[in-house]
Amino acid sequence: MFPRSIRAARYWCAATLLVLSCWAGCADLLACTTAVISGRATVDGRPILWKNRDCADKPRNEVALLSEGRYRAVAVADAGKRAAAWMGVNEAGLCIENSLSRDLLQGPKPRKGPGNGGFIKQALLTCAKVEDVQRLLEATNKTGRKTRGNFGVIDAAGGAVMFEVGARTYKMFDANDAQIAPDGYIVRTNFATTAHDLPACPAVESVGALTAGKRYVRASELLASCGAGKLDTQTVVQRFTRDLMDDTGAAVPGSLNSDASEMPPAICNRTSISHNKTVSAAVFHGVRPGEDPRLTTMWVMLGDPKLSIAVPCFPTQSVVADPLEGAKGAELCELPRTLYDINRARQPGQIRTQGLADVWQDVLPLEAKHLQRVSAAREEWADSQVDDSQVDALHSELADACYQAMLAEIEQAKLTATEGKLVAYDNAAKSDLARVAIYDHSDGSANGPKNLLRILTQKSGFAAERVTPEQIRSGVLKRFDVLIMPGGSASSQSSHLQDAGLSRVREFVQAGGGYVGICAGSYLATTHYSWSLGILNARVWDRTHWDRGTGTVHLGLTQSGQEALTHPNPAAEVHYAQGPLLVRGLDAELPAYEVLASYQSGIGKRGAVAEVMPHTHAIVRSMHGEGRVICYSPHPEKLDGPNHLIAAGVRWASGTGVQAGGE
Repeated sequence: MFPRSIRAARYWCAATLLVLSCWAGCADLLACTTAVISGRATVDGRPILWKNRDCADKPRNEVALLSEGRYRAVAVADAGKRAAAWMGVNEAGLCIENSLSRDLLQGPKPRKGPGNGGFIKQALLTCAKVEDVQRLLEATNKTGRKTRGNFGVIDAAGGAVMFEVGARTYKMFDANDAQIAPDGYIVRTNFATTAHDLPACPAVESVGALTAGKRYVRASELLASCGAGKLDTQTVVQRFTRDLMDDTGAAVPGSLNSDASEMPPAICNRTSISHNKTVSAAVFHGVRPGEDPRLTTMWVMLGDPKLSIAVPCFPTQSVVADPLEGAKGAELCELPRTLYDINRARQPGQIRTQGLADVWQDVLPLEAKHLQRVSAAREEWADSQVDDSQVDALHSELADACYQAMLAEIEQAKLTATEGKLVAYDNAAKSDLARVAIYDHSDGSANGPKNLLRILTQKSGFAAERVTPEQIRSGVLKRFDVLIMPGGSASSQSSHLQDAGLSRVREFVQAGGGYVGICAGSYLATTHYSWSLGILNARVWDRTHWDRGTGTVHLGLTQSGQEALTHPNPAAEVHYAQGPLLVRGLDAELPAYEVLASYQSGIGKRGAVAEVMPHTHAIVRSMHGEGRVICYSPHPEKLDGPNHLIAAGVRWASGTGVQAGGE
């Protein structure tokens, strides 16, 4: 089913072409991909419903139980919110999902009635069959809706339809009708056929110019590739939700739907079915007419499916397994987001493929095992009455196994990101005071520069003063040995410096000046952002959760860290305030950095997972040209903090021989 090898290869020519292609199809960025598949198109005669949810401004999803209506349901919702559901199944076996279709808006924008997510929730709580959804549409045609979408629905009686729904109109397309859906399925992305006078299943050559038309073509080709009556749940879950497409519309070489064995090192991720705006996916495996509707299964993939794992959910389960829920984002949603972030390429819209290959190699076999396990359980339950306690137990067991698997992927990715050769440094010394420039674009009220001026006194061997971005652009750094970029906002620092100021800083370090980054200043030094200085060969681990919170953390110092920072033991406590979790960079032109300290504890607030933080790098140093760079993720300069760690680092970066001290 899968390519012989899914290890990334370094085909730089192919990667270059993909960089250029990333800018194509930018209007196609927010296209959900959906399909309703009737039982006549599947190997087991049971209908399938599929949705990849693309919603960049709602990245945190969770699984929610809905119980305030006639039918109990389980659904995917925005984390911490219950006013809307975006795909779900109820205990009557009704499954429903949608994709946005703006071309269904006619006349003024409606101001009352349910929107797309509100309508899905209402249908889950009140409808048992396709006919019930149709009656709900008839009723709300009169009262009004704020809907603009394509709604796929399957039910326990074998129903499989696609509704194109406007504010007061709808049209139904039946996937069981061979005249409407010759192959037994209907695909939708983000256009409505009724808005363009097209048939229910338009020819691929007629939709290329429509919104998300390329994804419609790709999804249609994937479904057709299985052959008549041969579609199955495992193929949709494992291959279709993770499909990667190049700019020609073909599968990316070496990806799950390609016959090639090797992927290029980086790919454009803006036009695929699983792309850089995909936040979750669900595949619903229905029942045959006469089977217990409670056997209907929703396979949920929170986060980007190509870096996530499918977990089975059932309409009668009484609880949602802990890794699938969370008001700030379920853990099984946040962990794939962390993996996605560390695998971003520096070019917008690109992702590195090595991480994909590693995840697939581990996750897909476990996922296949779970699919087989649930299939066997369904067959067993079909021969006897469904025991809700057994359903709960199976759901919780497999969800926990998936969580442990994703934690293992995080640890493996972290190990890969943090391993590498250390750089040896000399301890050349000068005897003069270290002349220190402390960046400050505030009105003088910023605490970072105040703390640094308190530590870096003449008595301690430093001559320190504030400098503004305007002064840096004017060439003031030639008067100093070292520049400190303190905490704050790295993107704001970059913006205030402007291109001219950033160039001045790079030239200063390249020519032999020192650079000290603290928190924001460390973000600025890395190669991870388009606005970065690119003077430290480092990426930022889990930048998706950069606002992970503040507090005291534990550091573990290396032997060289203890010596360089004049710290007598291998442990230290320090204040953390959302600094970068540093890992190895990928710039072949820059030297690898030396690790002086790593995090030994973590902070996990606002949806971040605390276990993601330990063993990432907290203090590192490197050479850049003739200059020295040292970066601190935490804040040793805080009052009552281990201030000597800062003094020693500034001394090293300046190249002077002064001894660290304090007052």
